[in-house]
Amino acid sequence: MELFFDVNEVINWLRQFGIWAILVSLLINIGISILGVVPSLFLSGANAVVFGMVPGFFISILGEVLGAGLSFFLYRWGIHKVNAMHSEKWRWVHRINDASRGRRIVLLFIARVTPLIPSGVITFAAAASNMVFVDFIIVTFLGKAPSIVMETLIGHDLLLLNDNFPRLLISLLLITVILIFFRKKHIKKEEYENGKK
Repeated sequence: MELFFDVNEVINWLRQFGIWAILVSLLINIGISILGVVPSLFLSGANAVVFGMVPGFFISILGEVLGAGLSFFLYRWGIHKVNAMHSEKWRWVHRINDASRGRRIVLLFIARVTPLIPSGVITFAAAASNMVFVDFIIVTFLGKAPSIVMETLIGHDLLLLNDNFPRLLISLLLITVILIFFRKKHIKKEEYENGKK
């Protein structure tokens, strides 16, 4: 599991902070959320090993939500700063804004639980629209929770492979089934839209 980091080094490094390890983990997770390109799997797994499965999950989800919230404000500030909303390229934002508040919440939730859509893209779209911040935070928490559960389980079990191989195998099979489901749904949607043209 050394895709970007030596996770065992991260675990040992976090443990050195003692009671401050939670704060350090949250800050790292916020940074990951803002960057939007670094996978959080390694940190979710490290949190599970350092703090325990359940506390590790809550620390990971809190970091994700805080990071998404800060990213939301940064994106919205940047978008209004460049004043590009009137461009023809931003028509998709106006379509989102034309939807009801409930409809926007549903769209955000669906996007959050869909594993194929990058989190940063979703946050950017929400920030570009007139999505209410409280709605964004609540739906982000609810939508991210399932993926953080899986990241926590898989990350933990990859690090402790000898003890948790059967559960890791089940988790990976479940993710494969979910990905196949969403992929087939996406293909059917494309076929339907192409048939209408």
